[in-house]
Amino acid sequence: MRAFGWKALAWSVAFAVAPPVSAQDVATFYKGRSIDLIVASTPGGGFDAYARIMARHMGRYIPGNPVLVVRNLPGAGGLTSTLYLADVAPRDGTAMLANQPGPLAEPVLGDRTKATFDSLKFGYVGSVASFTTLCLIREDSKAKSFADWQKMEVVFGTDQPNSTMHDHTVLFKNLAGAKTRVVSGYPGSNGLVLAIQRGEIEGFCGYAWSSLFARSPELVTNKVVRMVVQYGLTPHKEATAAGVPQIWEFVKNEEDKQALELIAALQEFGRPYMVSPGVPKDRLEALRKAFDDTMKDPEFLAEMDKAKLDVLPMDGQKVEQLVAKVINAPKAVHEKAKAALILKP
Repeated sequence: MRAFGWKALAWSVAFAVAPPVSAQDVATFYKGRSIDLIVASTPGGGFDAYARIMARHMGRYIPGNPVLVVRNLPGAGGLTSTLYLADVAPRDGTAMLANQPGPLAEPVLGDRTKATFDSLKFGYVGSVASFTTLCLIREDSKAKSFADWQKMEVVFGTDQPNSTMHDHTVLFKNLAGAKTRVVSGYPGSNGLVLAIQRGEIEGFCGYAWSSLFARSPELVTNKVVRMVVQYGLTPHKEATAAGVPQIWEFVKNEEDKQALELIAALQEFGRPYMVSPGVPKDRLEALRKAFDDTMKDPEFLAEMDKAKLDVLPMDGQKVEQLVAKVINAPKAVHEKAKAALILKP
């Protein structure tokens, strides 16, 4: 596993300002090259697992057959890597980001002085899967359900703003009346899993169903935690069969529901792959086709099945349309959701 260090960052800055490569066909351009597949999270989590399997298969379908090299660039719930893609990464199709969805809404829901990019200008390659997230509470907690959580304070861990782990915890506190004492700063899902196993925290939110059962199934099978609520626009079949209620059962105010629905829409393109603004159209289209072909590749699907990772693909054009839907939602809904993402004392 290789972190995206400062030397690589400096090299990329130099590369980004170098003269553009002369016009050539896609296969000629990519032959003998590599593509940095940047992961907007720490090694070992769900986003990282998806990207590493993608990297082993997608290059076969890109003209010229470049090698995909995975590099992790975590920080600020994916905002660090999104800013890198917007401002630093080469604009020639040799950098692709396996992103978290939250940063793409940052220009309308977050701090515009930090989110200096336009989400509609990225090139969207596709999404491997939408996802439904869960809130988990330790079995030995006094709170045994979401309804209990609305009545008594529970200690929840989070990582950093913009991540699903952080934002969903704060949303449920602000919009669904969950009585929460938040302990922030854990390093991604791996850190939160360890924290809940050790009893440092009682619960955490934002863990995708597929990631839970691919990376940490022992939390459920060993009865360390119980799944108290699921969050997504539509019910997750397996979560529902396991008796996990949807968040909508616990939110009565229509404005609160609309704000929650806006954030849930990000999960519809939950694992987006994207390139910098300005990547030549023929290369973006080649990457989109390669992505779509990978999603149907028997070897890729077999490896994903073995890893217990969901494959619910969405093509790049559809991802682009959904991002636009979030960005262009009514201002009142943006303002409600924006306020709900602020952790209050």
